[in-house]
Amino acid sequence: MNVMLLAAGEGTRLRPYTNILPKPAMPFLTIPLAAHSLGFLQEVGISKLVVNTYHLPEKIHSLFNRINHGAQKLVYCDEVGEILGSGGGLSNAREHFKGGGDFIMMNADEVILPKDSEVLKKAIAHHKSSGALSTLMVMDHHEVGTKFGGVWTDSAGNIKGFGKTKIENCEKAWHFIGVQILSERIFDYLPASGVSNILYDGVMAGVAKGEKAQVFPFECTWFETGNPADLLEASKHCLQVMMATDSPEKQALEKTFSQFAKARIVTQKFDQATLQFSAEALIDNNSKFSGFVSVGSRTTIGKDCVLENVIIGDDVTVADGTRVSNTILL
Repeated sequence: MNVMLLAAGEGTRLRPYTNILPKPAMPFLTIPLAAHSLGFLQEVGISKLVVNTYHLPEKIHSLFNRINHGAQKLVYCDEVGEILGSGGGLSNAREHFKGGGDFIMMNADEVILPKDSEVLKKAIAHHKSSGALSTLMVMDHHEVGTKFGGVWTDSAGNIKGFGKTKIENCEKAWHFIGVQILSERIFDYLPASGVSNILYDGVMAGVAKGEKAQVFPFECTWFETGNPADLLEASKHCLQVMMATDSPEKQALEKTFSQFAKARIVTQKFDQATLQFSAEALIDNNSKFSGFVSVGSRTTIGKDCVLENVIIGDDVTVADGTRVSNTILL
């Protein structure tokens, strides 16, 4: 199946870190966030992987050129001058989807741990049988309508609109987790050029013309990673999952590590912390850790460091005596 990964965003809420790395390349549990998106797609063979870029495009190219994406063909669609949005980015890539039938569109920075390892296959089957223009993968979330806008549906799961405010005659609002299955017909409704939004300018434009758009609810753990505090909290939660007894979430993470980690990843208790590190990292035994510390490939932590709740990227040298907490080191 063909896949569009949205990787053009500027990651403004993660600055200054995203001045160094684009968000899909940011480390999460020692591997890039993009690896977690690709991990969710593991059960579906990728024929063509289309990746759009805008912010730090050369680093997005470098990331996907080296990552084990598994696609038969990799294509970049570089946006220059202005960022085109989710709809504009897809429209700009339309030539790569001609004649390819239904395809998946996903953000390149999602961390989704499903309870059912075959849920994406089931969502695709549902989409094909329904004949929908778009099928959005969604979950229950208590912050829909407050922190997040919702996907409002009728009792049959048909999408009626988006936003925080309840839409008349709708049964429920769902949280969209950034993955949707699209019919090739979506290009009949998207503007041919310029900035646009896939949901408002594509999906809802089709609904207004009589198309059907639906949700596919499923159980999962999904993480907000758009700002440093949420990225750190998501790391903490996932490391707790890794230290706990076997679970579907732990299995999902382990499968992602096995495909995308450059070297063996170790997760263990160390001092007063949960420490996760690449086997290629060098860590001085005289350093102290608390909370959690995630250490990337070929990174060195010097002696007498004191680290609490810290994410460290690849190829970083943490100088002797460094004392930091609740931060990211790139």
